[in-house]
Amino acid sequence: MKLAEFIRTEKVAILDAWEHFAQDIVAGHALDVSTLRDHASGILEVIADDLDNSQSDEQRSSKSRGQTPHGTQETQAELHGAARLLEGFSVSDAMSEFRALRASVLHLWSIKSPQDRSAVLDDVTRFNEAIDQTMTESLQRFSGDKDRQVRLFSALLTASPDLNFIVDLDGKLQYSNLAFATRFGGVPSALRDRNLFELCAPASADIAGQVREVAQTGRTYRSEWQVHPPGKRQQIYECLLVPVVDTRGAIEAVAGSARDISERKRTEERIRRSANYDALTGLPNRSLFADRLSQEIRHATRDATPLALLFIDLDGFKEVNDVLGHAAGDQLLKQVALRISGCVRGTDTVARLGGDEFTVILTDMNQPQHIDSLAQEILAKLDQPFALIRGRANVSASIGIAVFPQDGATPDDLLLHADAAMYAAKHAGRHCYRQYSGAPRGGAPSH
Repeated sequence: MKLAEFIRTEKVAILDAWEHFAQDIVAGHALDVSTLRDHASGILEVIADDLDNSQSDEQRSSKSRGQTPHGTQETQAELHGAARLLEGFSVSDAMSEFRALRASVLHLWSIKSPQDRSAVLDDVTRFNEAIDQTMTESLQRFSGDKDRQVRLFSALLTASPDLNFIVDLDGKLQYSNLAFATRFGGVPSALRDRNLFELCAPASADIAGQVREVAQTGRTYRSEWQVHPPGKRQQIYECLLVPVVDTRGAIEAVAGSARDISERKRTEERIRRSANYDALTGLPNRSLFADRLSQEIRHATRDATPLALLFIDLDGFKEVNDVLGHAAGDQLLKQVALRISGCVRGTDTVARLGGDEFTVILTDMNQPQHIDSLAQEILAKLDQPFALIRGRANVSASIGIAVFPQDGATPDDLLLHADAAMYAAKHAGRHCYRQYSGAPRGGAPSH
């Protein structure tokens, strides 16, 4: 039996043996068996066809050096090399595959070879010439495509506005694209072996921990980085870290890509503030106030500590608007917000519900007299003249007080009762405060 016929007849046995020889090719572990066998089967068919064709000594000599010219059509070996590149094979992997295929054929052929040794040797020589030619064509296509792929990826990464980089397991930069180098004030070549963690202050410790986690677990890691290089504006980046695996399956480096999301974050913050904060005074608006009041009631219930809600309405604000104009009225509201905020602690909440209505949430009010003292202080502060763009103005305030839990156990009840107490203060002559019970709790005489 000639070797070409043997290859066709014993193809299944050859492929079985080839699988055994090829099992150490790391890149092949991710491929299913049928994909691996289909490629090897196609190569065997090409070699068998080649063995059937007669060749001159010159052709055989050229083939043994991998120099046989072919037509304009891509050969099976070239297609094989292109496919293996896409499947993640290295040059070493691709060569190992051909060595395994050679070993499989020759091993089985040595067992079943005919007695005519000269015929056997001639077939073996022809086979080696054919597989050398096939391997050369495959590797030439592989290497050519690999070089082109490197050029394309290099152009892509260079042009990308994202920060692309690779660091070793100690955080030393092995690669950085132009955007990365520009952000950190250098050129890619000058940044090689610089420590990523030192460059990325103030997020250095967090980034170092993320790189270590990727190196230890082999999993990708998504996060946000706040980076502030010296002399440059702080930026926020959305970063993806992925492990780089060597041919033995060990993690040798970590690759990263960071996208600048600073403007998106600023837009989100503007939207968040517009939804939760009063545009004029910067205080929490009605929506955020309601959320804060609900939270504080839950805390007060859990800790068994009272809280107080003050509902503040300005007296005489409409006259300021009518006489001095709305711009002056807005200026007054801003100053009112500052004066009220200056009377309370950082743990308390001052909010503007709308118009000239303000609220204050006082937490941990274990001593009722503190509520009286604060209400008196707010009245005194607001009683002082306001210097506005159109002149001076005087207003006062009426304050209603409701205390949790005795004056209301829910946010709605507490707000409703504080509002009722504020109207009681209005009816009492303004420029005073009242608690929800309606009983006077002190205050200045009305103006």
